[in-house]
Amino acid sequence: MHIDVWTDVACPWCYLGIRHLRAALGSFEHADEVEVVAHAYFLDPELSERPDMSEAEYLMEHKGLSPEEVEAGHERLSGLGLSEGFSFDFEHLVVAPTSNAHRVIAAAREVDLARDTQTGPDTTQLRLLEAVDRAHFEAGQDISDPDVLIACASEVGMSEQDVVSALADEQRASEVFSDYQIAVQMGVESVPTLLIDRRFVVQGAQPVTALSNALASAWQQIHGAPTQEDRA
Repeated sequence: MHIDVWTDVACPWCYLGIRHLRAALGSFEHADEVEVVAHAYFLDPELSERPDMSEAEYLMEHKGLSPEEVEAGHERLSGLGLSEGFSFDFEHLVVAPTSNAHRVIAAAREVDLARDTQTGPDTTQLRLLEAVDRAHFEAGQDISDPDVLIACASEVGMSEQDVVSALADEQRASEVFSDYQIAVQMGVESVPTLLIDRRFVVQGAQPVTALSNALASAWQQIHGAPTQEDRA
């Protein structure tokens, strides 16, 4: 079974969504037959440089949110994070363009293909995606900084050269933006968005239980055999 997931590392809901997807796959009996490919999405495709403002100021100026809406959103996300054992650090979050991060995440897919690790919850690409999200939302790091991306990549066994090559490759930049354009053409307006076997769509940071049910249901419809989840 194949899953395409569109996500942006500037999106806190995507951080939750990727964590939930990995957890759901971790308990799915056919996980070693599920291939997940991450695709780039840009919440702000016009952002090309790091703005000199806090995340709250950025949301108010560029997204039109009120201070009350920003605070309410942060409180809700903080509560969800704490329930899963981590803390969103919105106070120190660095607003930065995500193109560089997406290039390196795309390169991680090729590492998986070379290592034959492209299925299940612990692919290089999914682990890197979560590492970059963690650096952004928990550690207050600038995820457009090559040194930060090198550190994230090293966590998942990628080399510094893997990152340098990805950032120097303009074809890679075109491929990343093409991923975003495909999402726009598909009508994707919120992330994360999962496309399972090119026929089942799941949108938003769904709970682990909901994703587990979606995996089981999709598997049964594709293969015609009930999973352990269905038999239960």
